[in-house]
Amino acid sequence: MILKSIIRWWESLRTTRSLKRVVLIESMTELPANLRSNLYVVRRAGYDRHAVFNCPCRCGRRIDLNLVKSHSPYWSLIVTNGKATIHPSVWLEGEPCQSHFFIRDSKIIWV
Repeated sequence: MILKSIIRWWESLRTTRSLKRVVLIESMTELPANLRSNLYVVRRAGYDRHAVFNCPCRCGRRIDLNLVKSHSPYWSLIVTNGKATIHPSVWLEGEPCQSHFFIRDSKIIWV
């Protein structure tokens, strides 16, 4: 009984979350202090440079993904109808939260 309650509580913390909006900016200096549930894409000269958002586990960590292929590691970003898909998965292996997830159509899919 207690184990089931703990499992339900844990699953409620890891429910599907989503990114509310994709916001294009030209510089990292334009990032607001509070990112909320938005995904900020730094785009300069027509090229996406970074994807920045808060960790969906709500640990408070800001995630900054490199989108430039000449730097490793890098992720690819596709925005369709205002919804973001990022490939490959995001794994915060060395961080305390240990979050591992995909972003598909702006939805967080936990691994």
